[in-house]
Amino acid sequence: MSEEDTYLRAKLTEINSSIKGLTEMLNRMIDVLSKISEVQDTTSETKALATANSQKLDALMEKVESITVAASPVARQASIAEKGAVPSMQIILDTLESQVREGVIASDLSLKINETAQTLERKLGKSGPLIVKMQRWTRILKTYGRVDTISPQDLQKLRLDIKDWGKELAKLR
Repeated sequence: MSEEDTYLRAKLTEINSSIKGLTEMLNRMIDVLSKISEVQDTTSETKALATANSQKLDALMEKVESITVAASPVARQASIAEKGAVPSMQIILDTLESQVREGVIASDLSLKINETAQTLERKLGKSGPLIVKMQRWTRILKTYGRVDTISPQDLQKLRLDIKDWGKELAKLR
């Protein structure tokens, strides 16, 4: 019976090592599943933040448009009206710059820059180099994914361009 005992011990040892391997694999699978659930939670939070930012931006743009509509003169006098509109257009750019500081989602900011360009184009009554530059940024930001934030390099460039846009508006005075 000693041969049978040896055989049984060898089989039990083999079964035991197989169980240990399966246990390790199961523990790794549990770790992977917990990481997946963490990623899903983070994604849900990011989507909620993106939605909240979008709503804030929409509210701000509505306020800006209501300000610009209230400030626009009924009878348009060419030089005086344009000079008076420059400060309100500067407010639009300042609002846009504050939205950049909030770390907004690229697709939302693209829409806001486009809306700002359209508002400025309506106020100026023509499309100029400033509008073209703003629309260029709209196209750049559309290259990002739907919920991606803007890269720090692009944020820096955009801030510099917004300052340049402000200078261009000041030249209109």
